[in-house]
Parts: sequence; C-alpha cells; structure tokens
Amino acid sequence: MGGGGNDAAKQAQRAEEQRQRNIQASTGKVNAVFNDPSRTAQYDQLAKDTTAFYRTDLDRQKAETDRNLRFSLARSGLVGGSVQADQNRKVGEDYLKGVIEATRRGAAAGADLRAQDETSRANLIAMAQNGLDATTAANNAAQALRSNLESGRATATANAFGDAFGDFAGIYKQSQDAAALRAGQKYAYNTLYQPGFGYGGRQ
Repeated sequence: MGGGGNDAAKQAQRAEEQRQRNIQASTGKVNAVFNDPSRTAQYDQLAKDTTAFYRTDLDRQKAETDRNLRFSLARSGLVGGSVQADQNRKVGEDYLKGVIEATRRGAAAGADLRAQDETSRANLIAMAQNGLDATTAANNAAQALRSNLESGRATATANAFGDAFGDFAGIYKQSQDAAALRAGQKYAYNTLYQPGFGYGGRQ
C-alpha cells in the first residue's frame, strides 16, 4: 500500500514536472517571437510612416493656406505690409503646432502597436499555461504580430489630420466675399446706371 502510494506520488510529480517544462517551452517560444529585434524596428517604422502621412497632409494644407492668404492680401491691398508679416507669422506658428501633432501621432502609433503586442503576448502565455504546445504557440505568436501590425497601420491613418489652419479660412472667405461684392457693384454700374447716364445725355 505504502509503495503504491509513493509510486503514484512520483508519477504525479513527474507529470507536473513535464507540464512545467511544456509551459516553459511554450512560453519561451512566445517570448522569442515577440522579443525579435526586427519587431522593435517595426514599431519605429510605423511611427515614422504615420508621422510622414500626417506631415504630407499638413504640408498640403500649408501650401493651400499660403496661396489663399496671398490672394486675400492682394485683394485687400495689404501685400508687403505689417498685416502680411503678422499673418505669415501666424501661419508659421500653426504649421509648427501641426508638425508637433504629426510627430505625436506617429509616436502614439508605435506605442499602440507595442501595447497591442504585449496584450497578445500575455494572452498566449496564459494559453501556454493551460496546455498550448510550443509549436502552436510560436505559430500563433507570429500570426498575432502580423495581425497587430496590419491593424496598427490601418488605425494610425484612419482619422484625417483636421484643419490645421482653420483660423485663416475666415480671412480668405472675407476676401472672396469682398471681391464678389465689388464685382457685383461693377456689374450693376455697367448695366444699370451707365445706360441711364447715356439716356440722359440724349435728351
């Protein structure tokens, strides 16, 4: 009886030791995949790509703002004056804020991908502790990396940059309205009042 009990205990101990070795092997495979130095490079690359994406949009907006501002100042006869200098300074300040925001979004994209990886790592280690074998653990880890990267790329550029130069939209619209008003007055003068003067001259 005593000998049988000892054998059962030893067998249970061996089984537990094997289970722990399996967990260690599976956990090691998972960590090896997530700790690959190439993944760190992907965090950095996603940050750079995201920043470049938003910088491109920012640069487009600035070029459009610069063009519209020149037109509005020209319509108002303010080219070369202090008003133009002040407006150009404000555009530069808004652009710098936009650059900082683009950089922030890039860094956030890289950090979000890293956080998602850590969540996936924790989930897979929990599965390993519940019996997931090393080969399957490694395959699932690699798949998680691919899925997280694809999701990270899509999410990072899902939202538009927004109007970085919104303060200048009103200035341009006012200049357009003023130009339209002047054009309307000229049209009225040429078609309504001019014939009246001519008619009066024929009396």
